[in-house]
Amino acid sequence: MQRTVLGRACLGSVLTILVLVTVSNGQRRRGFPLPPAPPVQEQPAPEPKTSRRSDTVAMEREARELSALAASIPGDVEQLKKGLLPKDAVDKLKRIEKLSKQLRGQIQP
Repeated sequence: MQRTVLGRACLGSVLTILVLVTVSNGQRRRGFPLPPAPPVQEQPAPEPKTSRRSDTVAMEREARELSALAASIPGDVEQLKKGLLPKDAVDKLKRIEKLSKQLRGQIQP
């Protein structure tokens, strides 16, 4: 009887060790994972020259408008010193900001 109990205990220990070894092998990684493939970048089609021409015309028009608005701001600041707020001063500043952002976006690639 002692041999049977001892044999079962030994068999139980061996089975437990076997289970632990197989579980630990399943958790081990085999090398590093493969990195994802780089995204495919499509080359943009060249823009027709006519649109480039219209863009430059629009840029020139916006630049002139920006210059005129910027030239009118010192007069508005002088009126602010006197305590008067021109009603379109804030609108002019917003328009200046919008035009400058548009021009910057068109100039930068």
